[in-house]
Amino acid sequence: MNIKVFDINGKELKPWTIEESSFGKANTAILSQALRVYTSNSHQKTSKVKTRGEVQGSTRKIYRQKGTGNARHGAKYAPIFVGGGIAHGPKGVRPENMILPKDMRRRALAAAMQVKLSAGSISGLSGVKDFAGKTSSAVKLLSIAATHPKNSVLVVTDGKASPLYLSISNLQGVTMKRAALVNAYDLIAANHLIVTKKALSTITTRAMAMKGVKTV
Repeated sequence: MNIKVFDINGKELKPWTIEESSFGKANTAILSQALRVYTSNSHQKTSKVKTRGEVQGSTRKIYRQKGTGNARHGAKYAPIFVGGGIAHGPKGVRPENMILPKDMRRRALAAAMQVKLSAGSISGLSGVKDFAGKTSSAVKLLSIAATHPKNSVLVVTDGKASPLYLSISNLQGVTMKRAALVNAYDLIAANHLIVTKKALSTITTRAMAMKGVKTV
């Protein structure tokens, strides 16, 4: 499978060839579970609502027991009324973060990469060190390589690329991460992935460092 490669000016270069078996078969079950863990752990979990016993106000019976044709009610702060308490809402108690084992993280990363390859939403990037640091150049590159701003973009490099980071940090819908820190959620959350060759090698090594799988 070939992926398109661009230089820092948006010029298309010779494509890279990636074996379709590089990331194995996409395990959608593990990927789904990993996304659930990542999204759950990203929430602060500090939301708190008031129950009917915590809403302050008059405790007067809202209307007489019989003769109205309505159901019997004693308080206007029951959950079925506007302004009443909330039933089964968040209690503001922060539970412990969910844990995803290392092997499952790697398998989820491999599955996410396989999804990106299957969708054709990966582009290669060459010559990051030669980037001049102009935002206009970054906008042109992202527009050609990833159809930005229509698509959200994740740019992955193997090491620090400060000029490129500074040029895209204010662009909406663009995120930049190092290959050693990227996870399955990062890949799936972005519509398009732009990756350097070293970063792609690092992601491949991380994803395939699973039990019983030898990396080349």
